[in-house]
Amino acid sequence: MSVCAICEHLGLAPQAATGTVGVMTDSPAIISAAIDSFDVDGSQQHVVVHACPEHVVDVYRGRIPGTRMAWKLASELAVPIRRSPSTASASPV
Repeated sequence: MSVCAICEHLGLAPQAATGTVGVMTDSPAIISAAIDSFDVDGSQQHVVVHACPEHVVDVYRGRIPGTRMAWKLASELAVPIRRSPSTASASPV
């Protein structure tokens, strides 16, 4: 069973992690708990850590100092393929 890296970072009793979250952080404790890492943005590292639901929400809402939600976007945006109007409708008209 994995424990929440953010609970440990905050010095709280570790809660069971129910999933993972991607964060941008400069916290050595959170970075060392990373199960995966990506880019560096200035002094912050994009890492994926095990987290409890409470701390996923806290990161999302900006309540953990030095840590913010990390969003990874595709380098090229997908362009939707548009069907012709005749194939887009099930109506015979």
